[in-house]
Amino acid sequence: MGLAIGACVLFSLSAAVQQRASAVAPGRSGGIAGIERLMLALVRNPLWVTGALINATGFGVQAVALHLGSVSVVQSVMPTQLLFALVFASIAARHWPTLADCVSGAAITGGVVLLVTDDHRGGTYADVGRVALFAACVAVVICVLLLVAHRFPPPVAAATTAVAAGCSFATTSVLLKITADRAAADGFVGLFTLPAFYGLLCTCGLGIILTQAALAAGPLPWAMAAMTITNPTVSYVAAVVAFGASAPTPWVAVSAGVLLVTGIAGLARSRSAVRWTPPQPERAEIRVP
Repeated sequence: MGLAIGACVLFSLSAAVQQRASAVAPGRSGGIAGIERLMLALVRNPLWVTGALINATGFGVQAVALHLGSVSVVQSVMPTQLLFALVFASIAARHWPTLADCVSGAAITGGVVLLVTDDHRGGTYADVGRVALFAACVAVVICVLLLVAHRFPPPVAAATTAVAAGCSFATTSVLLKITADRAAADGFVGLFTLPAFYGLLCTCGLGIILTQAALAAGPLPWAMAAMTITNPTVSYVAAVVAFGASAPTPWVAVSAGVLLVTGIAGLARSRSAVRWTPPQPERAEIRVP
């Protein structure tokens, strides 16, 4: 549990740093159009590279947490990323969180506690066939989301792209669990013969790219809220479908869902979160002689 929370802190800090770096990157409208130009600008920015290193550290901490625990428990803690984002927002804006911020944070914390303390039986070993089916379904969903993103204005497109990123990271958590278990049993050399390892590289890379597209296209609160609620939700489905974990108790699922949605919506609309969004640079007007 402690490792999972530590990973959330690092992921939130990374998002804050990388979002500031993306503010000076070429303009984006959501989806993946023009993503090459965006990534080329970001990888040359020392601030973005720093954020990437923080994110990589968080990824390593999450890998250890997944190896020691189950996907359902570890991923249930992921919504607290938005709670830590509130802390970083308050520090950056130099003002105390409002009462609404605190209530929203308490709602998220309550939802996470309900999910984590529920009876999670099973969920240790994955069914390879079900993992492949789950990954294929998620790939279709991501493609649909990216196609839809281009039909909306930048803020909504950013949130839609962030949902796709959350789906990608949820799949990453499943493959990371399988990869971490194999590395612990056979060493890192055995990973090169493991299909899940190569799938992990693909989903992780895709998630990073989609995250940057979302951060550069619109307000950080919208992107964070979308990823925060999508990642653990899809991961929970993966834990039940691919790992055979027990489904949450109905009243727990409903109560936790209401608390998480309420808390995430509240933080996404908070003044602290809005101030955390750096202004986009104005484009120079091009004159044709």
